[in-house]
Amino acid sequence: MMKTAKRPKMSGKKKAAVAAGAVAGVLLIAVLCGWLLMNGYLDKIKYASGNSGMVSSIAPDTDASAASDSPQSDIDALNKKAEANLKNSSTPLMYDEDVFNVLLIGSDSRTAGGRGRSDSMILISINRKTSKIVVTSLLRDIYLQIPGISEGNRLNAANAYGGPSLLLSTIQQNFKIKVDKYIAVDFFSFMDLIDKVGGVTVNVSAAEMKVANDYITELNGLKGLDKNDGKLTKAGEQNLTGKQALGYARIRYVGNGDFGRTDRQRIILEQVFSKIKSRNLFQLNDLLNTFLPEVTTNLTKGELSSMVLSLPTYAGYGVDSWHLPAEGTFSYLTVRKMSVLGIDFDKNIAELKKKIYG
Repeated sequence: MMKTAKRPKMSGKKKAAVAAGAVAGVLLIAVLCGWLLMNGYLDKIKYASGNSGMVSSIAPDTDASAASDSPQSDIDALNKKAEANLKNSSTPLMYDEDVFNVLLIGSDSRTAGGRGRSDSMILISINRKTSKIVVTSLLRDIYLQIPGISEGNRLNAANAYGGPSLLLSTIQQNFKIKVDKYIAVDFFSFMDLIDKVGGVTVNVSAAEMKVANDYITELNGLKGLDKNDGKLTKAGEQNLTGKQALGYARIRYVGNGDFGRTDRQRIILEQVFSKIKSRNLFQLNDLLNTFLPEVTTNLTKGELSSMVLSLPTYAGYGVDSWHLPAEGTFSYLTVRKMSVLGIDFDKNIAELKKKIYG
């Protein structure tokens, strides 16, 4: 009988090397699979510079409840202040390599993917030095000068005139802060996201319910649905669908005007963030596959990948939420039948710097 040769015994060091090689191989495959999966998600997003071309005019955005215009002397002073602020190049742009600024834009476009006024503008500032995320709502009614536009207007008009690129430029030049990245959604993608996370819980007053239902009627008309489809039927704390949450988030004429609206938007945003963090892998996969194709951004894949990989770290950051203009730094005026906020730019620029950069 032929004897089989004995295999030489493997030394402890060699066993360790083989084990280490196997582990490294598994890790390499896991990393590769993770990269392919992430790359697949990132391919679903619409990437655009935000420069969609300028238009010379947009439809007026007057307020039905606005009284007669403010005295012409007040309007002249407001325009002079806005023009001087835009031209002021002596104040350097706020910038810190440890702070990442990205603007979330929610447009009021009535057609999917269309360009409209920016109903919601929220600056997300991730400060890696202080381990803090600062959420700044920029009120749409701030009156300022838009670069390349001859007359002053509300901040939200910049997106209608020239898309996200002009909006970013307007914010950067007026508030002296470096912000050149954006993530944009419209009415329809907002509703889809809320529905995908299972709605948001909000305490709706009777007055808010009435106005929200008016917006829901408008949305139903745009989608060819019955005018009463999905309307709120009661006041009080309740779980809102995407359509109902959008109606609630758009309310301006109940409570403290646009300040109240930005408060409502942040309530919804914080709940969405919280719900996304609690999703398991299968739920997150379904959410991303539905929502990402409706997002437009000028962030690169590398920047988005870095943000995704840093999410576990960012989840432990403190969050500071506020609005611009700051309290006591503005006055109400009416210009061309528009209710606007005339602000003290110097005070708000200083407050913005303190909040974000410390």
